[in-house]
Amino acid sequence: MPVPSSSAIHEHRHFVVTVARRLGRGRFDPEDLAQDVLERWLRAPRSAQIANPQGWMRVVLRHLLIDRLRRGRSAQLILTDGSNEAAAEPEPAPWWHDLDVGAVERELSSLSPPLRDTFRMFAFEARSYKQIARQLNIAVATVGVRISRARALLKQRLIGRGTSSLEARAPAG
Repeated sequence: MPVPSSSAIHEHRHFVVTVARRLGRGRFDPEDLAQDVLERWLRAPRSAQIANPQGWMRVVLRHLLIDRLRRGRSAQLILTDGSNEAAAEPEPAPWWHDLDVGAVERELSSLSPPLRDTFRMFAFEARSYKQIARQLNIAVATVGVRISRARALLKQRLIGRGTSSLEARAPAG
């Protein structure tokens, strides 16, 4: 297969720059990416004829972008040596850090029986949605709705409980 003409290279260069600009989203120089893609296209073995050169270029461009993003991330990880981390204040523990099964059980007892029973079977008895639906004679979707509502209510009550206990532990100032 003959070497591509300069007009073909120019036509494909415009296409690759346009795609690079869109995919790169300003992170990389689209002209530089286009040059790399076109260079690989020219070096590609001509024995394996490329039926769709623009499709091939798009795939190569995507792979180049991914490689450069990965290289950038790994460079950031290497540059971060942890010296700044010692100076930073430790983050406070999340609200759920001190929770135990007893606290969840206590709050669970305040829920309505349908929500409480469904959540208990799912969370504490490790039953599937289908098993719960069959036992309670309800639709599988209803099981999901009940579990979701129970989680939301439990979270709301446990967060409220956690903030009130944290305020009680805080020193008077």
